Amino acid sequence: MRKHLLFVLATTAFFACKQDPNKKITDLEQKLVTIDKEIGGAKSPDKEKAAQFIQTSEELAALLQPTDPDKYATVMLKAAGLAKSVENPAKAIELYAKVSEGLPQHPKAPTALFMQAFIYENDLGNLQKAKSTYESFLQRYPNDADFADDAQNSLKMLGKSPEEIIKEFEKLQQEVKTQ
Repeated sequence: MRKHLLFVLATTAFFACKQDPNKKITDLEQKLVTIDKEIGGAKSPDKEKAAQFIQTSEELAALLQPTDPDKYATVMLKAAGLAKSVENPAKAIELYAKVSEGLPQHPKAPTALFMQAFIYENDLGNLQKAKSTYESFLQRYPNDADFADDAQNSLKMLGKSPEEIIKEFEKLQQEVKTQ
């Protein structure tokens, strides 16, 4: 009898501690909505609230990944964009990579990979890594309507100063006029 009672108590305790995944998802989604309202806008977000948002997004994404890849990608991209806007490029790259590497066939994967290259180039100044990431993008998604031409142009302009880019643009404009 004592073993039976102990088993019942242990089982009850186990199931009481185990939260329904759908409830957990709903709770995390609501938490994100609340934090999003508290962040303070895109131009000057509260970095502490942004960090909370990113952490909560990662928790939610872990629950969504096996069952809802679309929602997973959306949550990760939003968190990555926020990380970039609060000047945390390493975190942004990490989050974008989870989409581009984890779901390479997903429609949002090209965006995630392009953004990694963009951050390497513009936020971190790592031109070698930017170059290899843009090239990887073009190998994987050569016909991407949104970013293939941007990746090609970025590769052409990589490492050039704004003045050099303007001179090249003016030269192209001049060539077009003479044709």
